[in-house]
Amino acid sequence: MTIHRISREEFDSLNLQKMGFFPEKSWFRSSEIDIAGTVIKDPIDKDWSYVIVAKEEDGCYRYAEGEVSLSTQEEAEAKIYSHMLELSEKGSYQEELYTEPEEKSPDDAKTVITTIDDQVKTYFKQNPEKIYDLSPRKFEELVADILKDMGFDVELTKATRDGGRDIIAHVHNSVCSYLTHIECKKYAPDNKIGVGIIREVMGVHQIRQATKSIIVTTSFFSKDAVQEAEMVGNHLDLKDFNDLKNWLQKY
Repeated sequence: MTIHRISREEFDSLNLQKMGFFPEKSWFRSSEIDIAGTVIKDPIDKDWSYVIVAKEEDGCYRYAEGEVSLSTQEEAEAKIYSHMLELSEKGSYQEELYTEPEEKSPDDAKTVITTIDDQVKTYFKQNPEKIYDLSPRKFEELVADILKDMGFDVELTKATRDGGRDIIAHVHNSVCSYLTHIECKKYAPDNKIGVGIIREVMGVHQIRQATKSIIVTTSFFSKDAVQEAEMVGNHLDLKDFNDLKNWLQKY
């Protein structure tokens, strides 16, 4: 298994979904699987971080994992090398949303949701932990349906979309049109949203000139992610598992 250094040019030649990174200082790539990474220096806080990107089904490399607030470039490079080597040894990158047991008794079987309606939302109100049984796409449909009930005109984007907006929502009135992008992340409760996703969403927000962007997750946000979101003021809202439960209270 080999993780090797590459040039900025080789890294940039990948089909990357750019996420508004701070200055990149070193670059890495696996010779075994379709992952690459970069070490970044924050010119404001003077600390270091790393980001690993993985190739998705549409051929685009997008944010997969990362870590922030590291003390030195050497520490960041050691960690990205170790983490990428671990992923390479597994043979593939797979975002860990949940682990499905090999065998399930009838009592342990996951709830199969085919249509999102008020009855389903009432069920999730009473059993919010069952949201983790949804597929990522069904979770997007649940969020879209809740937003529709709030008065938004909603559109689900295709699975091969650009990152940063699973749902496009509008509010139209006689005065203005209010465009909102919603990014849905169906993560396990202990898999917190990091700062890299905040930057990815805000990059799309700026390019697409939305009025507001919202990240909705079944998990929670890291301290660094919350601080990063505060820097963009009213342009970005963060909604975690507790906010989802609050949304479901009206059903």
